[in-house]
Amino acid sequence: MPQYKPEAWRDTDEPDGIPSVKEQCRLLDLLGRINYRILSGNRVYVEVGGVVYKTVYGGYWRSVFTGIEHYLLHCEQVSSAVWKEDQTTAVDLPIAYSNGGWTTRGHSLFFILNRD
Repeated sequence: MPQYKPEAWRDTDEPDGIPSVKEQCRLLDLLGRINYRILSGNRVYVEVGGVVYKTVYGGYWRSVFTGIEHYLLHCEQVSSAVWKEDQTTAVDLPIAYSNGGWTTRGHSLFFILNRD
């Protein structure tokens, strides 16, 4: 008789390039933890391609027309002397899934968020 495995529905294999339900849950959990840290008064910084950003919030939305899910980090650029420029430094860093995991602008999301 098969043994019951809790939450086995999360372990389903998906075709290449499509995140599994478990991977989607892990990303939503990460975005929630980022937002919690920000709301608790802590700062969250990420580095993408040598540029440092201060995270304002982590976001998720799903199109009602196409059903495509979008994940992002809304940030403000804090490196490369942005205080000298009059332009706005707000930027959305889209988070995408690839065979290597979750990335933003070609850099591993896991790697840049675990840096101190």
